[in-house]
Amino acid sequence: MFSYFEKRIPIIKELGFQSEAIPTLQNFVEFLWEANDHLNLVSRKMTFEELIDNHVIDCLLPLKHFPVESKLVADFGSGGGLPGVVYAIRFPNTPFRLYEKSRLKQDFLKQCQQFAPNITVLGEIPPQLGQIDLIVSRAFKPIDVILDMTRSYYDKGGKYFLLKARKEKIDEESALAKKKFKVLKAEVLALSSPVLEVERHVVLIN
Repeated sequence: MFSYFEKRIPIIKELGFQSEAIPTLQNFVEFLWEANDHLNLVSRKMTFEELIDNHVIDCLLPLKHFPVESKLVADFGSGGGLPGVVYAIRFPNTPFRLYEKSRLKQDFLKQCQQFAPNITVLGEIPPQLGQIDLIVSRAFKPIDVILDMTRSYYDKGGKYFLLKARKEKIDEESALAKKKFKVLKAEVLALSSPVLEVERHVVLIN
């Protein structure tokens, strides 16, 4: 089963993951797979192949657009560590704050510090984010809700890296956001999966 990950290593490298970090990524994925059976971190119904293609590789699709100069990154709704732990493994010198309200998932994420010691696991998202340079999220909340939750950060020119799926849905969320935030500097980049025929985008704000 785990040989499927090794089969996908060339693609993982092509998407921007450094060779020396791939063994750590594989260890995390195997740990996530085993824990998922008890905690339902992603979905108990999925196969290991789906975990790799639908989730891990999905997180890597926008990697080449990631603002590598970020000094402190927040991941909202970290769940099973996708993409927070994956990105923390890829960028080991960048501190990541993983926000997750579920206590069970928090416990799982804290165990993931063995793979990414640069993560800090926190609970509810506070209204004031302090020195955060970038907000990341995947399968979390609509764009307007995320901006509303972080209005103070947004007003100060905060940056967002939001993993999204369908363009139609993104347009709907953006229209709602523009009603609340008159000036919305958002760039929507289409992403192409080398393994699945799916519609994927990353939304870059500010």
